[in-house]
Amino acid sequence: MKNRNKYFTIVAIAILLKFFLFTFLVNHAPQSRFQSDSVDYLETAQVLVSHGGFAKTNTDGSLSPEFYRTPGYPVFLAFLLGGLKFSLNGVILLQVLLTILTAWITCKAAFLVDPKIVFLSAVIVLYDPPVSIFSLQILAETLFLFVMALFMLSFISYLKNRKFNMITLSALLLAAATYIRPTSYYLGWLIVIFIIYANIRVYPKKTIVHALVFLLIFYSLLGAWQERNYKRFGQKSFCAVVQSSYRYFGLYKSYSRNKDAESKGMAPAAYYAKTTVRSFLYLMTRPGPFKYFKSKILSAIGNALAYPWMVFWLAGFIIGFIKCGRNIYYQFNLLIIAYFIAASIGGVSLLVGERFRVPMIPFIAIISAYGWLGLAKTGLIKE
Repeated sequence: MKNRNKYFTIVAIAILLKFFLFTFLVNHAPQSRFQSDSVDYLETAQVLVSHGGFAKTNTDGSLSPEFYRTPGYPVFLAFLLGGLKFSLNGVILLQVLLTILTAWITCKAAFLVDPKIVFLSAVIVLYDPPVSIFSLQILAETLFLFVMALFMLSFISYLKNRKFNMITLSALLLAAATYIRPTSYYLGWLIVIFIIYANIRVYPKKTIVHALVFLLIFYSLLGAWQERNYKRFGQKSFCAVVQSSYRYFGLYKSYSRNKDAESKGMAPAAYYAKTTVRSFLYLMTRPGPFKYFKSKILSAIGNALAYPWMVFWLAGFIIGFIKCGRNIYYQFNLLIIAYFIAASIGGVSLLVGERFRVPMIPFIAIISAYGWLGLAKTGLIKE
């Protein structure tokens, strides 16, 4: 009973903090609800409501079909703003609730892996500053995080029981996530390889069937949108945002367009090595952009607490990474994390930051909780 009260208090404080940040931002810094991407999302959502198409409005009132972004988040906004008549603050409040629900989903996934890591996994998701901060903005991050957490739960369930319905659900959820944020487009191939790696020695025939089913469902669903793009734009791409990012901001062939003062004049090999390391550190160690609250006091308190918190989960993650061994569930989580790290650094290089870490948090939380559990077993800390 004593532990239950302690756990309840920790979770309650996290939820109260989320609602406090929501109230503070909408009352004292309402302009921070919007970033540059927000304009595109809201415009395409408005056209979906008024005209039923994924497009933007030209200056003369005509419509131009949208190719740059994917329709997942605009459809979400259109349903809430147009269908349910939510206000923008109502949308943001729902996103806050989705972060809490994501922590619960992480609990369910962690329980399948090891019941002892359930509570800490949820706490890491609940208290993560970027998860809370970006849920307060009209951005796709929270919806993407939520659906990726569902994908994590369904795929871990598949690894647990090898049921056909779970591999089907996993493919559907990953496709839905990719329609929200196209970053996960190539993840489908890695999941197919992982299905084969995890099962081929025990269930060779079933494994091939499951891998092919996942591949077929996932890329057929994405292919439907690519077919739409080909018919309207003569382009076979899923969307233009990924290609644009890699072309103008990505790490690949960035040496010739490098304008960073710290790496000017370096030899190519040294430049790419240093840029990769710096990008990795930006991605994994930036604590959270408290500047959006427009309060020096809140920013100071936030940063003072966020840095020790970042050290806490990162230390657990490093220990968990070292200890995971051949555990198939932790290997799966590490695969997803590695993919998003590579995609983020490859896509935007030094522009990467804590925003790109958000979809990794449920996967990171399970590894970090496992790391701290391992440390507790050594007797160095209390479990």
